[in-house]
Amino acid sequence: MSNEIWVLIEKARSADNIAAISRELLGKGRQLADASGAKLGALVFGAGVAALAERAFAYGADKAYVVDDPALAQYTTDGFVGAAAALAHTYQPQLVLTGATFQMRDFSAALAAELGVGLAADATNVLIEGDQISAVRSSHGGNVLNTLVFGAARPAVVSVRKQSFAEAPEQPGRGGELVNEPLPSITIRTKVTSVAPKQGAVNLADAAVIVSGGRGLASPENYFKLIPALAEAVGGAYGASRAVVDAGWVPYEHQVGQTGKTVSPKLYVACGISGAIQHLAGMRTSRTIVAINKDPDAPIFRVASYGIVGDVNEVLPLLTSEIKQRAGH
Repeated sequence: MSNEIWVLIEKARSADNIAAISRELLGKGRQLADASGAKLGALVFGAGVAALAERAFAYGADKAYVVDDPALAQYTTDGFVGAAAALAHTYQPQLVLTGATFQMRDFSAALAAELGVGLAADATNVLIEGDQISAVRSSHGGNVLNTLVFGAARPAVVSVRKQSFAEAPEQPGRGGELVNEPLPSITIRTKVTSVAPKQGAVNLADAAVIVSGGRGLASPENYFKLIPALAEAVGGAYGASRAVVDAGWVPYEHQVGQTGKTVSPKLYVACGISGAIQHLAGMRTSRTIVAINKDPDAPIFRVASYGIVGDVNEVLPLLTSEIKQRAGH
């Protein structure tokens, strides 16, 4: 087994750059590598992805394993897992890190199964102490932290929630070892011919700012009058509690919580949301949480960075107006 830590690189959607979650993992991987004397490797899969390897070096990778093939232009389980498994058999890393994104949850589980090794999913921290690798993840609505210790089989595979770590600082001009490998002879059973964005699609998982509304808004009319307006004023997306979705006010794709979307934005504003355990499980890792609720004992205040005790239907118009005024709108 080599003393290497690997990060599977995801491409940013809006630019020819590495996705934020991959920059976070490169930052954590760099810390682990420096502390354990390991090398940090980046897995770069796709078609025409040579530039991403150079970006990986700039964000801390020592090596970049590149499999550049038209068959990998779009993610498929067979293609990406086949490429990664072949590399793992050849180079034998000790740890593989991926983001806990929609595709990477699929990839990490399938890779662990293919290699016959352990998987820790949706982790918030990763530790290496001597020969022992462990991962920390939350349970019971985020109220309990569990440490999962991997057995002897390697590599350990860990998918990590967004915004669990700071992004690696960019070091322009930093180089590394480039390893180009061919796509192994595998059968790819699916073919992605095109990807069409869903009309009105909501991308809460990638939003830096989220404004969510709950039953405290009293009616769907109040929700749509107040929540989207505040979200627009702060340049964010808008979400909802399960109670609001179950009541039919808002479509399911806006739901934040254990049975909806798990989010970790820089700013989460909870409006008229009491803070049920399942909702807290989906947003408590947000960097800053602002809660607005007329009940001073609402559970949401226990996780809030800032709180406003008041009727959300009275507070939101004033808050939105003040934000717009300060922004010059």
